[in-house]
Amino acid sequence: MTIATPAPKKRILFVDDEPAILAGLQNLLYKDRRRWEMTFALSGEIALEKLSTQAFDVVVSDMRMPGMDGATLLNRIKEASPSTARIMLSGHAEREAIVRALPALHQLLAKPCDAATLRATIERSLEGEATMHDARVRAVIGKIDKLPSPPQVFERLSAVMSSTDSTIEEIAAVVANDPSLSAKVLQLVNSAYFGSGQRTSSIADAVTLLGTEQLRYIGVTASVFSSLTEDPFPELPLHELQKHAVCTGTLARRLMAGGLAQEAFAGGLLHDVGRVVLAVGFPAEYREIIRSMTTTEADLGALELAAFGATHAEVGACLLGLWGLPAAILDVVRYHDRPGDAPEASWALASAVHVAEALSEGSCGLIDLASVDKARCTHLLEGWRQLAAGSR
Repeated sequence: MTIATPAPKKRILFVDDEPAILAGLQNLLYKDRRRWEMTFALSGEIALEKLSTQAFDVVVSDMRMPGMDGATLLNRIKEASPSTARIMLSGHAEREAIVRALPALHQLLAKPCDAATLRATIERSLEGEATMHDARVRAVIGKIDKLPSPPQVFERLSAVMSSTDSTIEEIAAVVANDPSLSAKVLQLVNSAYFGSGQRTSSIADAVTLLGTEQLRYIGVTASVFSSLTEDPFPELPLHELQKHAVCTGTLARRLMAGGLAQEAFAGGLLHDVGRVVLAVGFPAEYREIIRSMTTTEADLGALELAAFGATHAEVGACLLGLWGLPAAILDVVRYHDRPGDAPEASWALASAVHVAEALSEGSCGLIDLASVDKARCTHLLEGWRQLAAGSR
């Protein structure tokens, strides 16, 4: 009889200069010791020494520490071990330091942090990583701190952010018109630090919760939004992806009019962010994939799986999960091509985005009828088709 070898424990490194806080974290997560190997370091320097001798899946660091502070530490870890998930704990009086740390961290928690919140944040950080078997892909995802927007969108955002007369509604309209901007704003507002614990899938609500002054400060100081001077894949221009994302999100919102409309819009808007990740991280390889798909009509997901061990849907969900976005959005992004494989609670949302992608203006996609049927949404198709026809 073959005895299965247990999976190795995930390694979590906690960093704080106060022994009492580290002891408190150890007690807080005592019941997790059977599944996680937890290490505790009293300074950033000690943490880097430990990282030089063994790999860690997650680092949880305090912000304010003598010598090397949390921002410096996480930036060093980002460069040395980009696939390590980086979580920061911080007090609310440290905005300037936090903004300096934003490019290096994945999730930001406010102190004091309860056990349930910390445990859930670590678990979310580990979930996506488990599906990425290619170390190159894990490193690219871990290193990304922002996604590029088309130049015209970035210029419009810069204009409304720099104008003191701009309203929150005008800023929200620009953000909601681009998946890269929306993903970053949702990451910020779904952190316990910036969002005051209010998790949301609504882009308009996210911009409102952040506020114009704070959004301007973050945007200018931390450079959390960016534009590309050169498109990494001319075969599929960034502005076309952006237009397709907006059309899909807008139609998905119409198909799910009601309580899940905002989740449908966000999921539709973000469904293809994994393509941007792969194109930016592996421009030459992804260019060949796009050419192969165009010339041979091969399945995009199959080509991605062969090249990277994951599809753009899985890559996008992994990035957004690492950034702490709500589970409903992650399910839609991960399963938008196969809604029947989504968790039952997300069947309708994933199906609506799948159908919206196929029926949105300019799309030549096909509806996977078997998968929609598996998600028990076949009865909705005729009504969805009518809504799509009426929106053109």
